Amino acid sequence: WLKEWACTRQFGLGTKLPWEEEWVIESLSDSTIYMAYYAIAKYLQGPDNLDGAKGSPYGIKPEDLTNDVFNYIYRGLDFPSSSAIPKETLEAMRAEFKTWYPMALRVSAKDLIPNHLTMALYNHAAIWDDDPSMWPQGYYTNGHVQVDAEKMSKSKGNFLMMDECVDLYSCDVTRLACADAGDSLEDANFSREVADTAVMSIYNECKWVEEMCGDGAKALRTDEPNFMDSVFDNSMNKLAAEADAAFGDMRFRDGLKAAWFEFTSARNVYKDWCFVSKIPMRADLVEKYIKTLAVIMTPITPHFCESLWSMTKGEGLVVKAPWPTLPAEDKLLSRQQKCLLSNLRLFRQQVGKAKKTPTSGKILVVDVYPEWKNVALDWMVENKAKIGDSKAFMGDLKKWAGSLPDKSNTKNLMQFVSFVRKEYLDVGDVALEKTCPFDQASCFNSSIAYITQQLGFDTQVEVINVTAGKPDGVSDKVMSNCGPGKPVLAV
Repeated sequence: WLKEWACTRQFGLGTKLPWEEEWVIESLSDSTIYMAYYAIAKYLQGPDNLDGAKGSPYGIKPEDLTNDVFNYIYRGLDFPSSSAIPKETLEAMRAEFKTWYPMALRVSAKDLIPNHLTMALYNHAAIWDDDPSMWPQGYYTNGHVQVDAEKMSKSKGNFLMMDECVDLYSCDVTRLACADAGDSLEDANFSREVADTAVMSIYNECKWVEEMCGDGAKALRTDEPNFMDSVFDNSMNKLAAEADAAFGDMRFRDGLKAAWFEFTSARNVYKDWCFVSKIPMRADLVEKYIKTLAVIMTPITPHFCESLWSMTKGEGLVVKAPWPTLPAEDKLLSRQQKCLLSNLRLFRQQVGKAKKTPTSGKILVVDVYPEWKNVALDWMVENKAKIGDSKAFMGDLKKWAGSLPDKSNTKNLMQFVSFVRKEYLDVGDVALEKTCPFDQASCFNSSIAYITQQLGFDTQVEVINVTAGKPDGVSDKVMSNCGPGKPVLAV
């Protein structure tokens, strides 16, 4: 497109082409360094002086703005000693420019990428050809805003003005729905359903925090932490770090997901577990949750967070509070959490699909695979580089499986490797481990009451380690699906 770009025109305001003054440089080509002008505009125009009729508040005249003056301010070349502008004013203008440049971020629209934003790069590179550090450091672009996945239109009745949204939903809920609308080059989608839900969610959160900071605090405990206490604590550490990284990269939807949806969900799971297990929540974890939530959601919902902060009697304003300094995520503990909650979800689906609703069951865990599966995993590790290439990998698998002496197990082996391959593409090297790095039985036994309630069983779930052999009443088919970190539910 650049070779077709019309760089000059013969009408309108702009800079005259030096060698043919009847031509004017095209506006985008000419003006996309005006970010540098912003820094010194207050010296040339000042407030309430858009047309310049009032003159410069510092007495600077247009004829004073020579190339030597601009070279000093913008490029740091020799001081223009002959300039009519006072030395202290020029030094102040130079300092002001250096304060704001290089431009860390330019926020614009995606349709300006192939013109305005590209020209801005060219112009900065031309002026500071010897100093790339003065070029723009980053661009952030977005598309148009839709409402409920449709283009805004008054005829459709979905045209929303910003002040109307604030009146209808409140400032914080509007900000939350905007953050959830999306950050990519695709058109953002302001969902009124998200906004409606957020109104109630924020209200309910305020009421719960008010209770926990009041009489509800008396029911909390202060003894030694149990497994789910540690899981909840670790989840808060992990999600706060994810929110920090996302906000730092201007991925507001990802930040909102971690700081709000997943953070409150982790609290809900912990709260439900404690209620079902008849074990009160820990006081220090509740306090950590409220204070951390107040800080990490401040970029999105500052007024709501100030309310939470005041309830905890936090010092000063939450907008001035530092980001929480928390321990790094314990990844082994996260794997235990995932083993418990992910498999519980699968167990619920299994119970829900059963023709006859079961009322009892056994969770089977195993420490090691049978030898033929270990052999298959060794082969997968040796051929890991090809796992992403389905055709090549499966072709090599067929050749290898066909070369093994036990032909009767070929089908099972192929199915097992195919299953592990899919898991590897999802979770990585963890899928190729031959043993589980934690005590699975202990992990499930710590939540027996919660698991039993979630599955709707009449009698308590039993956890059995079947490494030593198959228990009575369990089929070979069920046993074949059991692996380290992959328990099965026998009903």
